[in-house]
Amino acid sequence: MNRLELGDLRLDGRSRAGDQTWIRVSPPGIALDAGRGSPRLSGARDLFLTHGHLDHSLGVPFLLSNRTLHQEARTRIFCPAAIADPLDRLIRAAERLESARYRYEIVPLVAGDRREVGKGFLVEAFPVDHVVPSLGFHLIRRKRRLASRLRGLSEPEIARLRRSGEEVDETVEELVLSYPGDTGEGVFELEPRLYRARHLVLECTFLTPEHWARSSRYGHLHFRDLARRASRFENESLILIHLSRRHRWNELRGRIREELPELAPRIHLFGGDREVE
Repeated sequence: MNRLELGDLRLDGRSRAGDQTWIRVSPPGIALDAGRGSPRLSGARDLFLTHGHLDHSLGVPFLLSNRTLHQEARTRIFCPAAIADPLDRLIRAAERLESARYRYEIVPLVAGDRREVGKGFLVEAFPVDHVVPSLGFHLIRRKRRLASRLRGLSEPEIARLRRSGEEVDETVEELVLSYPGDTGEGVFELEPRLYRARHLVLECTFLTPEHWARSSRYGHLHFRDLARRASRFENESLILIHLSRRHRWNELRGRIREELPELAPRIHLFGGDREVE
């Protein structure tokens, strides 16, 4: 398991293409994909599933079984609407195997849907570029602050307006983290806000020229897709995941150092067998 501290945000997880991908984001304590069912996810009441490929979804029944065993609250599973029914049938089959009854709710989503996930946090679904029905997820933090139109006023003036019943605060939204899950390069056209998320968790599956066609065919990102957009990433940090087992993390680290020197200080590699680097 990897752990990455990003200011007041913490990521725990693992990710290797074709093996497993899951991330726990705290706060608010949500799960992004389920991998093969790490116990580390058992404390997450809300699970956001990007798509149905088993390296991302196989762990769902195990997590529900584990949470039910420990009498945790009902689990909410948010997923693309197109996979809600087959996902439910998978879970029902697991219940029959265990002669058990899990406590869960499947919540189908389409791009643009928003759901509250804790005090001050919400998740918004967005479209991605993959070969099966899929969604990415934005984690958004809502904050209250003094209304822009009132900046520059003194404290007594603001207090007077408040006493008169005038609204002096406004709600602002911060795009804290974006997670497209598995996706091809079309995602950058579908959701350009990715470039502005404070933290961007992005797959980088393939590295070498012989895999250019494969990355396009299977809806994955190639290193060159990131390199040719390097100047557009405004993010405070880029967290790269989902490296193919054809490649080593040191290979990716070397490519970043040689070809993305200006971006390199903001890049974290997340998902290997060792601690995050």
